[in-house]
Amino acid sequence: MWGGYDGRGLVVRSPEPVDFHPDGKIVNVVPVDDLTEAVAHAGVATQTAGVYPDARKADLRDALACAGVQRVVSLGRAGGMPPGLSHDGFYPLQRLMRWVNDE
Repeated sequence: MWGGYDGRGLVVRSPEPVDFHPDGKIVNVVPVDDLTEAVAHAGVATQTAGVYPDARKADLRDALACAGVQRVVSLGRAGGMPPGLSHDGFYPLQRLMRWVNDE
């Protein structure tokens, strides 16, 4: 383990996924021999999957989406998200306003 529970963040490297839901600034890193093995560790609770190298994103995108992953990004690019994109499987900006059609 690296880091701490004091708000700076925590990285847990383990041979199998941890038995708790990593929340906030907690990350669980599970080494795999092949990137396709990582898809088995993804599910509907996996909001974002960072992939390295970038060239592998297209290879893994469909399998990750079928597993329930909502966002596939280049490793290290999960922090910023353009306004208006879906978040947690829905469009939050659409819920914060009343839509009116002028036809």
